[in-house]
Amino acid sequence: MTSVATTRPAAAGARAADAGPVGVGGGTVRSEVIEEFRRHTGSQLGGLFGGAAFDQVALPAVAAAVDRTGRFAENFSDRGVRSGLSAMLAMWGDPADRAAEAEWLKERHKDVRGRGAGAYSDIRYSALQPENWKWIAVSGMMLSLNTFRPCTGIRMTSDEREAAYQLVREAFADLELSGAAGKLPATVAEADAYYEDMVETRLASTPFLVEQFDGLTKLPMPTLGVSRSARRVLEPIWPAVRPVVGHLIVVCSSKVMHPRVQEMTGFRLRRRHDVEFALVCAMLQTSWRLLPDRVLLLPLARNRLEYEKLVRLHRKYALDTFAVPDGRSGCPM
Repeated sequence: MTSVATTRPAAAGARAADAGPVGVGGGTVRSEVIEEFRRHTGSQLGGLFGGAAFDQVALPAVAAAVDRTGRFAENFSDRGVRSGLSAMLAMWGDPADRAAEAEWLKERHKDVRGRGAGAYSDIRYSALQPENWKWIAVSGMMLSLNTFRPCTGIRMTSDEREAAYQLVREAFADLELSGAAGKLPATVAEADAYYEDMVETRLASTPFLVEQFDGLTKLPMPTLGVSRSARRVLEPIWPAVRPVVGHLIVVCSSKVMHPRVQEMTGFRLRRRHDVEFALVCAMLQTSWRLLPDRVLLLPLARNRLEYEKLVRLHRKYALDTFAVPDGRSGCPM
């Protein structure tokens, strides 16, 4: 298992790109790659792959809960924004804020329990049932790993993928439930095996999953974080824009999904979608190389990186020692 310490320098404020390769389990982890992965978790580019998170509702109990609460029906775009903001706190918040967000989520989800309606009327669900809670967490963790190469063009080695997983696992640690069943997989190999087992034994296609995935081409206009003036500009053009944006989200999400889960969505990939995906990836990777962080990154990630840069600047001018220099007396300041 890769030590979490391999990825901590970036989180603590040291510049990983300056650290050089780090030996891990007989292999090598390029610290600059892990730094790029960390930036990726705060990037706006990942929005095009948001539909890949629909693997969560391929678990019938989760689908029953989401269907019953009606959260998709209210404004799915806003629901996605809320989920993204919560995930950003987990990845980029300070330890106190990460812990507080995890505790808040657990407390609020105590109310998500009961029996499904309609096609799910025979399913009892509880959000804090370990299988359901763990599945949602692992889905989010694997999504960041699976979208890294399409967004950046960087291919990770197996050791680097392990190190990247440990970075995300550490960030999500406060979401773990007590008891062995609620613990996150300890290594990326265990996470892969867990995911495969869920696909083979627990996940299923349902009308809810098919309908909601198809609904990505009919996204309602987001309202959270959008100013009134921006909404006035967007409203007349949104009906023309959303089918195009939604189609790209469907294609990009499908291409990074587990093949079996992708089949469960009901969307069929064609040869033309390979061309569309290649073009989108080329644009994303060019953007990743050329655009500054103030454009690429979400505010919390950008703020954290700027803070870490300032910490390095302050430490640059620190004394090596406060001992009195040879031949001198008095305060070293």
